[in-house]
Amino acid sequence: MSKKISRVVKMQCPHCQTENPEEAKFCMECGQSLESEQEYIPPPNPAWTDLCPACNYSPLEPKTVKGMLSTKELLECDYCGAVFEKKGSKYKLKDIYDKGCQFWQRYRGKILTEEEWTRIAKGGISNEEQRIIEEKERKKQQLIEEQTAQNDLVTFVNQLAQGTVNLTPLSNPPIILKKKEVAHLVLGNISFHEPRAVRKTYGGYAGPTIRVTKGVSFRVGSVAARSESHEELRKIDQGTLVLTNKRLIFTGSKRTINIDLRKIIAIEAYKDGVASQRENKQKTEYFIGSNRSTLTFTTSGRRHTVPFTGPILKAAIQGQISQT
Repeated sequence: MSKKISRVVKMQCPHCQTENPEEAKFCMECGQSLESEQEYIPPPNPAWTDLCPACNYSPLEPKTVKGMLSTKELLECDYCGAVFEKKGSKYKLKDIYDKGCQFWQRYRGKILTEEEWTRIAKGGISNEEQRIIEEKERKKQQLIEEQTAQNDLVTFVNQLAQGTVNLTPLSNPPIILKKKEVAHLVLGNISFHEPRAVRKTYGGYAGPTIRVTKGVSFRVGSVAARSESHEELRKIDQGTLVLTNKRLIFTGSKRTINIDLRKIIAIEAYKDGVASQRENKQKTEYFIGSNRSTLTFTTSGRRHTVPFTGPILKAAIQGQISQT
């Protein structure tokens, strides 16, 4: 609460110390003002109606329009014809002279608070416009972050495949390591698949049917059958996949697979795993489910966590092969 303005009469001139009558406003000797400086009280905050948000030229004048069933409280600008209708504690822009103006195109029918209309009158924007701008900025920033993360991942995977970076060595892998062998990766819940030959037989009867009597008939002809064989990928086992600097090992409840990295001929990457071909092994071996695990890596000081997809697993294997 501001203090009330008060005037204190100084009987003695502060400049020349001459005594003056009580009612004197100026020193009779030197002319110095005898009134103390008055406390400055700023004017009250202007109402939003003092300046039309549409034209920023004229104030808004209150008007009441009475109808048969209701009464409308309006605010009108005599200069641009802007009409604002009171809606609870807010105001709706209902009309304006120039329907082609930018203000009408942006705010026609909008119901905004007095604070928003005041902000708009001063060159600002509404809460909704601010929210849209912030949402666009958030999406733009998110897109930049996603693109940066993707670029960082590509860089990391390339370095991993070239062997210039390694996954962090593991101190307690679930296998017995050989001399000078280091475990770099352990992936659980991996399913091992192999192609299996599946044979299907198709048959059909050829020939006429002869009726002997009611309810009795027999067929004349033969049955022709043909057989086709094709390969299907079958799940063989479920277990753990371990990558060391020397081997790729799968340990499951039914099968244990020990692959010397030097004998791998080719690796094909999938979204959720890899397929390996090696010397002296006719069938391709599939290790599926790597993307159930995650990888955390750092590039240029930026830290990312991503699913351990097949391409990453392939790069990790290639990187170890390049160093053997």
